Amino acid sequence: MRSRRPSARRQQGFTLIELMIGALIGLLATLAVTYVLVNSEGQKRTTTGGSDAQVNGALALNTLQRQVQVAGYGFGTIPAVVGCALTARFNGAAITDFPPGLEPVRIEEGASGAPDSIRVLASGKTSFSVPLRVVAPGYTPPNTSVPVGSVRGIVRGDLVVLAASINAPPSKACEMFQVTDNPGSTPQVARADNAWNSAGAPTAYGDGAGLFNLGAPLDVTYSIQNNALVARTLNIADDASSTPSYPPATELFPNIVQLQALYGKDTDGDGAIDTWNAVTPTGVGAAALNAAWLQVRAVRIALVARSAQFEKEEVTSENLSWIVGNAGTVTGSATCGTSRCLTIKLDTLPDWKHYRYKLFETTVPLRNLLWNS
Repeated sequence: MRSRRPSARRQQGFTLIELMIGALIGLLATLAVTYVLVNSEGQKRTTTGGSDAQVNGALALNTLQRQVQVAGYGFGTIPAVVGCALTARFNGAAITDFPPGLEPVRIEEGASGAPDSIRVLASGKTSFSVPLRVVAPGYTPPNTSVPVGSVRGIVRGDLVVLAASINAPPSKACEMFQVTDNPGSTPQVARADNAWNSAGAPTAYGDGAGLFNLGAPLDVTYSIQNNALVARTLNIADDASSTPSYPPATELFPNIVQLQALYGKDTDGDGAIDTWNAVTPTGVGAAALNAAWLQVRAVRIALVARSAQFEKEEVTSENLSWIVGNAGTVTGSATCGTSRCLTIKLDTLPDWKHYRYKLFETTVPLRNLLWNS
């Protein structure tokens, strides 16, 4: 029989052209898959970064809101002492960067649209802090105690402030000293010489003066550093063995790039806020300064969170607009449609157009000041 042999054409296999076409098809398929994966991963990072910005912004705003709400706790309910100049000494020396007065909240405005900072002062008592009245015969140095109508909330180690009057702006600065013993059966606040209590200080305070318990004072400043919300807090050792200090600021939330704040002021005394600005209350003399601080009824805050994802294309074309409405006069605002807006600058940031941003805002009533209305 004749054996069957495969034809020569069957044994030739693929030609070079066929192999090149196959390789080209494979490369195109790989390129298409890679393109889809890269774009999908980019969209995923953009979405994840946007979600992180939402979370950071919401948490940062909530933190600011909670802190500003307690501003003035321990002294803000007595109108006459708000804004009173504050003196405090440790081992006979003034404390660097200590609050200049009993100011519930202070806004430091950034230059040319740079981020602002917000400083909050309040009693740090975790139980309660109520104003106390100094009673006859009053306090005269070098006495070792201050007679008061009640010692409610007072414990050893508390830092307290004496104001010359609770009925009118004090004629002299408010003075801080430390309670050196727990109250006994007699309603008196103990004061002995130590690091906080210089000899001869505080000066004399008569019947009708006020005593305000700050405990370990809450004194914290919020600002923007290195594109993050940070907090710088007064540090006081529990045993008062070291000088009170302000350690370097602690980062709270990353990718927070702007912070703007406004005082809400009732300038005509009708109980409604009519002016919003960042001008710190001032006045010549205790009465004028006190009146200026009592105009402050709320703080309005705006902060901007930025996505961590750098986009190859420009995704932001202009600075953000903060819509502030038409209620009252807002310094620096301009008409935008039917409302008023403030410009929040982003164009000072490197490559700012290649990031996405989210604006968060809130208005915080200063309840410890409102309660005295």
